Amino acid sequence: MNEYVGFKCLHYSVTESNGHVEVTICKKIISQEITIGVRTINDTAQAPRDYTHIDEIIEFNKRDTEKKIRIPIVDDEEWNPDLEFIVELYDPNKLEGEDRLPGDDTQCRVTILDEDFPGTIGFQNTKSAYQRMLRKLKLKLREMMVVMVLSAACSQLNH
Repeated sequence: MNEYVGFKCLHYSVTESNGHVEVTICKKIISQEITIGVRTINDTAQAPRDYTHIDEIIEFNKRDTEKKIRIPIVDDEEWNPDLEFIVELYDPNKLEGEDRLPGDDTQCRVTILDEDFPGTIGFQNTKSAYQRMLRKLKLKLREMMVVMVLSAACSQLNH
């Protein structure tokens, strides 16, 4: 954990059609001014195809306790598996590559959930027999195929 700043949540999930994700950065020392950088890093999600890359300088005044950063998400009409990118806090006064702030809470992961093909539930290889005299229908299922899209919400811990 970083002693000065960190993300409120380490994993955010957003549906593609939402259009943006909002991540929260918390300042842990109240009586101090802090300037940090925040940027996105490609993973399975690629900017600008899946989201809009950001690289911004954030200034916390003495009374600020948190800042919200809005990252635009691209909504296309094609189905994709869930995609992810990283949001990272860094020291703007250091050289790139050596500037990431220390601590596990200085990076968070964003999952983009694609709902263009929300899934189906169905039966494959069914066998049925109908006995007319008894007026009963027997169904024997051999295989069942279930495809579902799961979404996870960010759980927030109170400090």
